[in-house]
Amino acid sequence: MLYVYAYDIASERARRRVSALLERHGTRVQESVFEIRVTRQGAERLLAAADREMAPGDRLRMYAVPEDGRKLSRQLGGAPIAEAQEFWLL
Repeated sequence: MLYVYAYDIASERARRRVSALLERHGTRVQESVFEIRVTRQGAERLLAAADREMAPGDRLRMYAVPEDGRKLSRQLGGAPIAEAQEFWLL
């Protein structure tokens, strides 16, 4: 499933760490917004890993976009919306 993560993090250090974590797993589509195609368990693990880097007052949201919602989604500029992949690259 496609997940969208959006954050508002005050600390430069924490922001860099969360950004790097999310960028390793998906695509940055705006300054603080990432699209990541991952399993539900993977999405929860990413959320927990990001939480360990955050301070009180920081915010992170994770939205699940099911396939029918992804098909209705549109983008103007930037990276295309991540599609489901039916193959593995080794």
